[in-house]
Amino acid sequence: MDSQQKLSLFRAHLPGEEVQDGLLSSLLEDAAALICALTWRKEVPPELENAQVRLAVIFYNRMGMEGENAHQEGDVRRSVSDLPEALRKEIYAFRRACT
Repeated sequence: MDSQQKLSLFRAHLPGEEVQDGLLSSLLEDAAALICALTWRKEVPPELENAQVRLAVIFYNRMGMEGENAHQEGDVRRSVSDLPEALRKEIYAFRRACT
């Protein structure tokens, strides 16, 4: 999947929102960097490109919450984990052995 396809898929996850391509590209690059760090690879494996987009969507949705694990306004409490368990398992399945 090329970068334009990833941008289009990312945009599909943000219906009705007008977001500049530069921000979306930056979040996709951040997601790629995290996947590479977790798998000890230099590039995102093709099998994890959809996971890269989903991770970038998570990054987008968490903008403004940097450094927070939980947030409460009145009776509404919101908490987040660093990386959702299902996504972590999907990414870790592609880890290389550390040498």
